[in-house]
Amino acid sequence: MDNAFGRQAPARAAKSAGASQSGAGAGAGAVDSVVESLGARLMALRTLNGLSLEEVARRAEITKSYLSKVERGLSAPSLATVLKLARALGLSSGQLLGEVPRDDDVVVVKAADRVPFSRTKGRAGYLYEAIAAHRPTKAMMPFIMRPPLRSGTRLEMVTHAGEELIFVVSGEMEVVFAGRSVVLQAGDSVYFNASVPHRSRSLGKKLAEALVVVSDPARR
Repeated sequence: MDNAFGRQAPARAAKSAGASQSGAGAGAGAVDSVVESLGARLMALRTLNGLSLEEVARRAEITKSYLSKVERGLSAPSLATVLKLARALGLSSGQLLGEVPRDDDVVVVKAADRVPFSRTKGRAGYLYEAIAAHRPTKAMMPFIMRPPLRSGTRLEMVTHAGEELIFVVSGEMEVVFAGRSVVLQAGDSVYFNASVPHRSRSLGKKLAEALVVVSDPARR
């Protein structure tokens, strides 16, 4: 098999030579759809992790131009390349090849299907899990966050575009803004303009867990 998405072997191609033109067209369309879905998923995961084409290509030991073609659905990668790309993103091949609910109005994400990711190098100690990471057209970016425990290390303040909601699911955490801080417990929440410098940390002996939703100003 040429690639992970089913170019026909010669014997199989000969066997199916008598199939109708419409059937062949439908099969080709299905393969194209899968390739495009993988490309969209790959691009979304790369962007989510703040990685450049160059960095992912380097990690996967492929060229930047080839990776760009895969992301745009212009090239179907071999299974070996899919495995390399999954490792480059810190995922299993199953997570990378999973079904993409591209245009569904309702997307259900089971707890086990959340995708771990790292936002930036400066956010060491934070644990993140993306929700509906592979839906390409979202007006919000929802994810689970577990901020690091209080320590002697001063955590970096961050800013970004959009607005942000933090809803504490379990534990206790502190959200620090420029000039003030708030302590939140399970059931508490804070909503703010994300251009205000902020950081967070877990309080107590266990990591707090929060649902975070960030708006995408480009989709207003």
